[in-house]
Amino acid sequence: GTGCLVAFGVTQMRVGPEGNKISWPTERARRDTFDGLSKKWDETVRWDEMISGIGRLRRRLVQHATGDVLEVAVGSGRNFAYYSSNKVTSLTAVDFSKGMLEVADSKRQEVAPIPLKLKVASTHKLEFEDDSFDTVVDTFGICSFEKPVQALQELKRVCKPDGQVLLLEHGASGWELVQGFLNSSVHRHVSKYGCYPNRDIVKLVKEAGFHIVVNERKHFGTTYFLVLSPTPLVEE
Repeated sequence: GTGCLVAFGVTQMRVGPEGNKISWPTERARRDTFDGLSKKWDETVRWDEMISGIGRLRRRLVQHATGDVLEVAVGSGRNFAYYSSNKVTSLTAVDFSKGMLEVADSKRQEVAPIPLKLKVASTHKLEFEDDSFDTVVDTFGICSFEKPVQALQELKRVCKPDGQVLLLEHGASGWELVQGFLNSSVHRHVSKYGCYPNRDIVKLVKEAGFHIVVNERKHFGTTYFLVLSPTPLVEE
C-alpha cells in the first residue's frame, strides 16, 4: 500500500474552515493523486515509517506469507524486501496506479529469486479465478478503495479456502479525541493523499465475510494488524 498513515500525521491538524464543503474526489482523481506522488513516495515516508515502527510491522506481517501470494494496492513495493523465498512460491502484485507500479518494478531485485508479476488492476474487480492464491496481502490499501467491502470480498474470492489474508491498515481509533481529528480532516486528506483515514477496518472485514485470526492495534488504535481466514475458525 502507499502508506497514507504517515501522510495523515502531517495533515490531521490542518482542518478547513468549519462549514466549507469539499467534494469527494473521484476514483480517477485519486488515481492521479497516487501517480503524482509515486516517484518521491519512498523518500517521503521512509523516515516516518522507521520512527513509527511501520517498517517492523510490515516485516512481521509479510513473513506470514506462504505459497502463491497476491499483494493488492502494492504501491511502490515497500513490502518486497520482506518476502521469504523459503516460504513464497510466486508473487503477483497489482495496483490501480501505473506510476506506483513503475516504482515497484524497479525493485525486482528485492523479491528475487521469487517470480514476480506486476499488473495494473482495480482491487474491486480482480481478473483472477476463484481460490487462486494461498496468501493475499494488503498494507494501507483499504483506505484508498472506493468500495472497501466489495474490494475485500474480492480478496476473499481469490484466496483459497484454507488460505489467509494479511492486512496492515490504518483507520478508526477507539480514542474519541483521535477519532475526532480523523473525522474532521477527512475531506482534506482524501483530496491530498487519496485515502480515507477514518474507516472502521474490523467492521469492514466482518461485513466482507472474513473471520479474524489475529487482531492487534497500535498508535491509539489507528493501526490494524490483522490475519484473516476466508472460512470459519474451528472454535467458532
